[in-house]
Amino acid sequence: MERKTTPLPGIVYFTPPPGTVVTGLDDKVVLQVGNLPIPLLEQDFLALSGELGYDALGRGIYQALRTDPGCLNAADYAQLLKEGYPHYLSELASHILMLGEKDVEIPYLDRRVNLLRIFALVEPDNAHFPLEIGATLLDKGCRFSALHLSTVTLYRAEEHLERAFALSPDNPKVLSTLAEVLFLLGKYPRAAELWQRLLPGLAPEAAEVVRLRLEKIANNELPRVPAVDYLEAVAVALSLQQNGASDEAAAIFGDIMADEKFAAEFPMAEIPYLCALCCNDLGRGRDARLLLRQALKLNPDFAEAREALDKLTE
Repeated sequence: MERKTTPLPGIVYFTPPPGTVVTGLDDKVVLQVGNLPIPLLEQDFLALSGELGYDALGRGIYQALRTDPGCLNAADYAQLLKEGYPHYLSELASHILMLGEKDVEIPYLDRRVNLLRIFALVEPDNAHFPLEIGATLLDKGCRFSALHLSTVTLYRAEEHLERAFALSPDNPKVLSTLAEVLFLLGKYPRAAELWQRLLPGLAPEAAEVVRLRLEKIANNELPRVPAVDYLEAVAVALSLQQNGASDEAAAIFGDIMADEKFAAEFPMAEIPYLCALCCNDLGRGRDARLLLRQALKLNPDFAEAREALDKLTE
């Protein structure tokens, strides 16, 4: 039965005859392709004359995996890449390192996740790759510019981190990152279980932070709703403010700031700053000034808040 494929831009699939073998690098590489549907670049498909070539095969599977590492047959394509194309893996690794060494915008985080997903297919038993995917998604889920995607992003992070945990249950970074995601999602008992496992190996300062979290969970001193719900609410309020509904936005920001337990766990200077902008739009200058001072107390280097406060106090 013919295997299904995922439509991808710039890709045409070619199904070779059963038992097809592709060789390359002066026959040092022998790839058992069989009748796996092979993704080819359009120009390589048009130039195809009988046998499938080593270079065309590599270009096609590399492009397919970079476009969609979740495409049908991706695991088979990744194994072909591993067996026959070490130069492509080196290129992927260098891109991942580059994207991990700098503070990049959301599209670059998404790109890093996709590249890491390819390596997770290449080495399915290596906990490092689902860990790095989960950590990158955690970063994205807490970025102010992507708060509207927080819920789906953090649940994706949980999925990959649970995979990392299954592969390496004693890895401290796996335990701490997964616990952080679970805490954000409101899955407090599971987060506490992981932090308890992590506690004996922590340095004193880090251990104190974890103990405080554990005490709050034990005493039910927690935000009224999971933190991820507040993150999404911030995104809703920001959208309302940008569309001129400053009164509704200010009400949402006010509700978020009123939950002192959330504010203590997640001191985000952007929230009082944005609420101040709403108050200013509504002619509530005194409230705006108080909120801007609150934002600067949380982040003394918040240039936008400093500028807004200076304008209001001129």
